[in-house]
Amino acid sequence: MEDSNIWLTRRQKIIKLLKEYSFSIDLKSIMRELEYSSKRMLINDIMSITKTLNNEGLQLVISPPSCKACGYVFKHKKTLLKIPSKCPKCREQRIEWPSIRVK
Repeated sequence: MEDSNIWLTRRQKIIKLLKEYSFSIDLKSIMRELEYSSKRMLINDIMSITKTLNNEGLQLVISPPSCKACGYVFKHKKTLLKIPSKCPKCREQRIEWPSIRVK
């Protein structure tokens, strides 16, 4: 992390990261990059920055989680930002985390 980011809040760091990239970033990468200690905290911050981005005329695009084994996509609105523990179709636990980007 560079020195200019040292005084930014966690949420400001997420926004900055999303604006720097034109492609989707998975939540696992964001969690690792910004050193989050819990998934719940990260998801709460992402839900909060949605409002900030809307005020700036930007939109947060969420790609839902999916199963790496069978390809099942979790499309229900309530599961978009959740990280399921296993696939309801094949019961595998190899889940691709959701990804986000700014549009």
